Amino acid sequence: MRGTVTGLALLVRLSALTLGAAFGSLLIGIFLDRTLGIAPFGTLCLMVFGILVGTISTYRTVQQANDAITDDDDRKDSTGGI
Repeated sequence: MRGTVTGLALLVRLSALTLGAAFGSLLIGIFLDRTLGIAPFGTLCLMVFGILVGTISTYRTVQQANDAITDDDDRKDSTGGI
């Protein structure tokens, strides 16, 4: 049961990182376009930036989760636990 909850928590975290970066940059880009009158360049630039940031943060989160799982498995093997 604990593995299922941990997996779901990771899924929610990854979704929030990806969608938050993409939609946050989209909203800021639209605001800057309307405020500064530079449409569509602000939205396009910030969307590319947001997608890159979301992808990098998702990769790092998956890497940390993988390292934690690997470390947990190594500890169980070395102590003889289940």
